[in-house]
Order: sequence, then C-alpha cells, then structure tokens
Amino acid sequence: MLEVEDFTKYYGDLLAVDDLSFKIEEGEFGTLLGPSGCGKSTTLHTIAGLREPSEGSIRLRGEDVIDQSPDERNIGMVFQSSATFPHMTVEENVRYGLEMHGFEEEEIEQKISKYLGLVQIDEYRDHKPGELSGGQERRVSIARALAYEPDILLLDEPLTGLDRVLRQELRNEIKQIQREVDVTTLYVTHDQEEALSMSDKIIVLDNGQKQQEGSPTEIYDGPSNSFVANFVGKSTRLKGTVATLDPPAVETPVGTVPVGAVALEGLEVGQRVELFLRPEDVEFADPAGTATTTLGGTVNNVEYLGTFSEVLVDVGEGVEAIVHTSTSNVVDVGDEVALDFDPANVIVLEE
Repeated sequence: MLEVEDFTKYYGDLLAVDDLSFKIEEGEFGTLLGPSGCGKSTTLHTIAGLREPSEGSIRLRGEDVIDQSPDERNIGMVFQSSATFPHMTVEENVRYGLEMHGFEEEEIEQKISKYLGLVQIDEYRDHKPGELSGGQERRVSIARALAYEPDILLLDEPLTGLDRVLRQELRNEIKQIQREVDVTTLYVTHDQEEALSMSDKIIVLDNGQKQQEGSPTEIYDGPSNSFVANFVGKSTRLKGTVATLDPPAVETPVGTVPVGAVALEGLEVGQRVELFLRPEDVEFADPAGTATTTLGGTVNNVEYLGTFSEVLVDVGEGVEAIVHTSTSNVVDVGDEVALDFDPANVIVLEE
C-alpha cells in the first residue's frame, strides 16, 4: 500500500535520511521508531508531501506521489501539537476538512457524528479547542484526520506532552480505532513501549539509516545489532569472546556464560561478541537448587514499579545486571545474590 524506496534526504550538506526502503501493507499499523534526530519525522513529512526527497520514490497504492501536492495524496495527518483551529468549534474543525474534500452536506453530518463518536468526543462538539483538555484535543485531531477516510493515516508523535496514564489510554484507543476503521497507519515515536504495544511492523532508525524491520516480537527477541538491542527494551549487556561451540559458551569479564547453540551458529571460537539478557529472563537462583548458569553479585538498587520490582545487581567489572522480579520476592540493597537464566534466552550479536 505504501512503498518507500531508496529514500534519501539532505538538508544542505546534512544527510538526514540515507537510502531508506520499507513497505506498509494495506490495513497494517507500521511504526518508525528511533531517537530524536534519526530521520523519522523527516520521512513522515516527505510521505505527506510537506518535504521533497533528495532521491528515491514514494508510492501509494502503486502510484508514485512525489510530484503530487499534499492535498492530492489523500493522506490524514496528526501532528505532535494538535494543530486544531482555535477559533472553530470541535464540529467546525472536523467539518472544515470534509468541506475541503468536497463532501455533500448530508454525508458531512454523518461523518462528523460517526468520527466524533468513535473518538468519544461527540458531547464536546460545540466546544472550542481552548476549552478541552490535551487528550480531548488530540482526539479531535484524530477525528478530523479520519473523517474524510484517507488512504493512509500518518501520526507524528501524537502523544507528546501528555501524562503517562493518558498516553497509555490514548495509545490503546488509537490502536482500537485503527482496527475498527481498518486504515493503513504509519506512526512515528521515540517511545519503545508505544511501538511494541501498538505496531504490526516496526522500522527502527538511527542516524538516518534503517537498523531493522520486523514485528514487535522479532525486534525485541531478535535484535539485528547492538543499537537495536540497547534501544528497544532494557538488557544486561556483556562483552566477550566465543569460548567453546560444544557446549556453546562465551567467556566474559565476569565468567563463562552458557548460551543457546543456535545463537553461535556461523560464529567461531575466539570471535568477539556481545551478550544481551532481558530483565524478565533473569531470576534469583534457588540457593538449594543445582543451577549452573548463575552470575553472582551484590544488589545495588531496588525500584518498586507496582506490578514488579526492578533490581540492579553489581556482578563485577562494572557490569550491572537487571532483574524484573515479583514484588513478593524481597531483596534489599547490599544483599549477596545469585542470578539464573536459560541459556537459550541469551541474545548473542557479533561485536
């Protein structure tokens, strides 16, 4: 449905996006994820027709739209700021876009009611944006972008500036609305939690280049490189060298770490690698057990996070292991602990 091919964008001598290609299928929820300045908003604005590419092509439904104006592309756009018209009521804000797209009055009324109801803002249709909360104003922007039923919906960090609870509430609603309307969507965010929870497909960017493309599970469980492993989710990170292939193990500054056989496929003894262990894959070893995959260390910090606690453990050589554990599992700063994990869960990447 959306095809970006060999897209490159320069601002003078500054290379903002470098040879980027990806596809978003019909009805898919895609996300451009990366840190500030990585080129994700530049990409989104170029797809919308607000910027011109230096090189490459952008196709919607198989048609190259590079030479089309934003109005000709039939794209719905939601910006970081709500960008509503302050002098218009909620209803007038949505009506304006429909009138600009040439809809008849009867259809305009139907669509206003449908989409204001969909974003749960219908009761505020006579209010002006200044009389609404930040979350309500975002809902107006979404209703306005969806009302004329665009081919694709583009959202540029639409939850910026909202508190955590409201962000979570709105991200759930956005995904639910996207499924209900079945609109192809491209979402931009630097928030890994948003990307993992909302997306069918994630494109991870850094320094204007695509680092990895895949489902949330593929990105989180199988990062393609160190940047993706570090940026998407938390990990205990260890550097080392492949010690043996049978049994599969890696020698690190804090000891020999067993890993899954699959993780070392294609690698050789002595090769430099990085290991990543997700916090939910590490647990406190049973002192009475026979675990052989343990790391020993001292608890540096315990942070209570409601449904779980995040524990930082100094395992030596400047390495802190991260453990997500049940809040009923009581440990204190200064405790000596042993950590256990399944070798098959260790992510191994070439350094």
